[in-house]
Amino acid sequence: MGLKDLKLPTAEIEVPGSGSFTVRGLSFVDLRTLSLKYSDEITSLFELLAQGRSGNVDVENAAALAAHLIQQAPAVAAEIIAIASGEDDAFEQALALPFPIQVEALKKIGLLTFATEDSAKKFAATVNSLLQGEDSKKG
Repeated sequence: MGLKDLKLPTAEIEVPGSGSFTVRGLSFVDLRTLSLKYSDEITSLFELLAQGRSGNVDVENAAALAAHLIQQAPAVAAEIIAIASGEDDAFEQALALPFPIQVEALKKIGLLTFATEDSAKKFAATVNSLLQGEDSKKG
């Protein structure tokens, strides 16, 4: 089996009375796109992830992080949902989704992005290391 044969995992998000949509994990390209468009918000989110969790990310708490993201940066949350659904042009629809649906979508996107707790911990440790490097340059 080769790379071309892989079927990337997805998750279904139910929208009561309206149907459903599918999301996938974010790729490096997706994260780069988000960081270019929402630099300040993404930096703030990475700082929260790195400082608040100190490298001990608990993937099961993804809903709390998703809720924080929606409260602090609703445009970023909507953009993440639109990108992960494969419909980059569905930003307005993602922004208008009810809050609990947005949280569920972001939680599933996070779990698909960080397939294991170890990968989330490694990512947080890397972000923390990078942020400490930036802080030492400022000081």
